[in-house]
Amino acid sequence: MENVILEIGTEEIPAQYMENALKDLSQLAKKYLEEARINYKEIKAYGTPRRLTLFISHIKEKQEDIFQKIKGPSYSIAYNKDFQPQKPAIKFAQSTGVNVEDLIVENTEKGEYVFASKSITGQPTVEMLSRIFPEIIKSMQFPKSMRWGEGSLRFIRPIRWILAIYGKEIIKFKLNGLDSGNVTFGNRLLAPQKIIISSTQEYLKKLKKNYVVVDPKIRENIIKTDIEQIIKEIGGEEIINEKQLKEVIYLVEYPNAILGKYDKNYLKLPQDVLIVVMEKHQKYFPVFKNKNELLPYFIVIVNNSKKNASKIREGNENVLRARLEDAKFFFQEDRKVPLEEKVNKLKNVIFQEKLGSLFDKTERLKLLCDYISDILQIGQTMKKDLLRSAYLCKADLVTEMVKEFPELQGSMGNQYAILSNEKKEVAGPIFEHYLPRFSEDGLPRSKNGMILGIADKVDSITGCFITGLIPTGSQDPYGLRRQSRGLIAIILENELQISLKDIFWKSLSLYQESVLVELKIDLNEIISQILNFFQQRLKNFFLEQEIRYDVIDAVLAVDGDGDVFVIKKRIETIKDLYDQPIFKKILVSSSRVLNLSKNNQETEIDPLLFKEKAELNLYHDYKGIYSRAEKLIYNQEYKELFKLLGDLCEPIDEFFDQVLVMDQDRDIRKNRVTLIKKVGMLFNQVADLSKIVSIKEGRE
Repeated sequence: MENVILEIGTEEIPAQYMENALKDLSQLAKKYLEEARINYKEIKAYGTPRRLTLFISHIKEKQEDIFQKIKGPSYSIAYNKDFQPQKPAIKFAQSTGVNVEDLIVENTEKGEYVFASKSITGQPTVEMLSRIFPEIIKSMQFPKSMRWGEGSLRFIRPIRWILAIYGKEIIKFKLNGLDSGNVTFGNRLLAPQKIIISSTQEYLKKLKKNYVVVDPKIRENIIKTDIEQIIKEIGGEEIINEKQLKEVIYLVEYPNAILGKYDKNYLKLPQDVLIVVMEKHQKYFPVFKNKNELLPYFIVIVNNSKKNASKIREGNENVLRARLEDAKFFFQEDRKVPLEEKVNKLKNVIFQEKLGSLFDKTERLKLLCDYISDILQIGQTMKKDLLRSAYLCKADLVTEMVKEFPELQGSMGNQYAILSNEKKEVAGPIFEHYLPRFSEDGLPRSKNGMILGIADKVDSITGCFITGLIPTGSQDPYGLRRQSRGLIAIILENELQISLKDIFWKSLSLYQESVLVELKIDLNEIISQILNFFQQRLKNFFLEQEIRYDVIDAVLAVDGDGDVFVIKKRIETIKDLYDQPIFKKILVSSSRVLNLSKNNQETEIDPLLFKEKAELNLYHDYKGIYSRAEKLIYNQEYKELFKLLGDLCEPIDEFFDQVLVMDQDRDIRKNRVTLIKKVGMLFNQVADLSKIVSIKEGRE
């Protein structure tokens, strides 16, 4: 058994797309090989900025042989009475490539039919791969792709060469005007010449010799080891941004870490400024003395040899110096005017087309924060600070620093607020209201940061839905999914009991007051769309917590307010009760009740119309627990509620066993249906129990 290598040589692929591209390449290879009946031991996908490599180990030399049985015509038309083959049998034998005397007859559900049995010999793997590899390449999906030259193929970047080898043999195919072969290329800077690969065994060795480390895990280990060694030598603390590391891995083919230095006077700039300049804009690793203090050093990972370290260091130090000089200038200019005086400039910055300026948004945020703070009953001093934070929270968007480095929004607002002598209780939420900015980011710690964060996200989501900027498929240009997820996380983390429906209605009313252009929209439809959007986000959120889908669906089906914390409590209650006998009993009883009450209009119960003891007992038991059930629902004591509902199971069963609901007397019939409907409504206060899958199991 041989190994196989497919290398797709490209122009430089953006680092952020590499991990998904390698997963896609690996999964497609598995799919096509399984469909082609080609066995192998292992598939690995490697990648550098200039190549995507598929490595298949111990692949069989040919497809698996298979035994195939093909159904033909019915026996009655294939053979005559003397059992001699007729024209249909002869033609069928010819079409399947078997002798007519080798046809067999078998009984089927539709009678006797003729079958042809034949063994299909597997094709050589090399021949199959020459057809499979082009399909794999054409099937790869990217967030953005392009065409080049005269070909029709779309790919993340133009393909410049294709290497395809089975052992020592070239797997020949043509794609988009390119012929596959056994040629690859080394490091673009250090060894750009052609490299002939005579066998799969020498692929990794020859590329390494030509300054290409194909395996990203090996590059990661090299980078981490180098960084840790450098940090240790200069007495820093080992703090490495893992997200930055994952990106840098795919920026280089032959990594080397080089230490650079900058003037310690730049440490007077806010730490976030230095980190953003180094990490986001230069892809450097800052060096920390401790978690809260930087050292005047940086580490750059280069796609080059250490022989050139001195020149590389000097070049990067010059680039960073220029960047930090710009940042220093912006910082000095911005500080000349207090943050408060920048707010009016927001009138000249469009928030979104049709939705006014950022100043309009600021005014809405103040009013929305006022509304939410009343719901959460915060003190007057805290409220005053909150409204001040809301007034200032977007002012840093017109500063020179944030215009140059947008990643610093909020952070610079916090810094400039402090430098403008604002209270820390005012400054902190200016930064916090943007949290979380990405998955695994922190959440606001202060109450005012939470409220301002909720208000900002609600305002943005409402505005986008008003103008029809609703996420579709993978497209979410305004990050509404991220913002809604952040909103959910803030509410749940802090156990805030608020109705999103009420807050979105308030937000919508503020848009009506602030937006000058008349918006011809159905307000109820907008709220419905927003709540449906949030329900899907909530469903995804709880599915990630490994909650059963039917439990989530059941609770969301009766949610009318969008109270996220209450939804969580209800879901957790049902999750805890799910496998308990009492809950299964409740599901069976509620099923009987809900099926009968479906599609029947509710009226008032007339106790005088009850004739049977079982219906009277059910009525009295229902009346006996109703007020207690309502109180338990109000107090969110859902486990106690289900225990109480369990007391109705026996009377319900007796009712259905002893009472004919569809009585001939119209009034009696209607009264019984009404009783059942009211009992059913009580069962469905916390969740639509008909959506629980166990309900079917309980019936069986």
